[in-house]
Amino acid sequence: MLSLLATAALLMTGLGQTPDLAPPLVTTEGDVAEAPARHPLLGVQADVGLPDGAGASALVMPLAWLRVHVGGLATLAGAGVRAGMTLVAFPTSGVRPTVGFDAGYSLGGSARWVAELASAPWLGGVFEQVTYSWASAQAGLELGSRHVALVLRGGLSYFDMTFAGPRVDVGGAFLAASSMSLRGVIPSARAGLLFAFL
Repeated sequence: MLSLLATAALLMTGLGQTPDLAPPLVTTEGDVAEAPARHPLLGVQADVGLPDGAGASALVMPLAWLRVHVGGLATLAGAGVRAGMTLVAFPTSGVRPTVGFDAGYSLGGSARWVAELASAPWLGGVFEQVTYSWASAQAGLELGSRHVALVLRGGLSYFDMTFAGPRVDVGGAFLAASSMSLRGVIPSARAGLLFAFL
């Protein structure tokens, strides 16, 4: 009977105690391990490339391995817009392989500099009003921390360009085409800097 009362008393004492908290994680060197850092949620990226031109984009990173971006561009023929997404492998590493998909549109403008660069001023009218759109698939690397990184990407882009048709003087009479289109797949590349924050 005495032993039964002693067991009951021990059980009641144990029920009143608070449970022990789990001990902190300790590394093999004896240091207390820190909790994993939360990945950044927002960021900005500035880059330059073809066929995009120079751009600045706002980034949203809902998951460590997913980035969605939208931004403005200075294209080969004026201003433009771009949007897309990037998938990131090994998001906590200092070297992160990426695959990205995006599309953009040049709002239109003059690209007469192309004719001047080709030393063919007679082509200036062709490039007076140029608009183009594109869609790209690129693979590459991010080099750096999750907050500041160098971005390098290359791949292929499908583009669709519309420009004024040529105007030719034939014996004092001008022959002109209203507009022309050029479509195809070309190599594309991009390099830039990414800045991420909470």
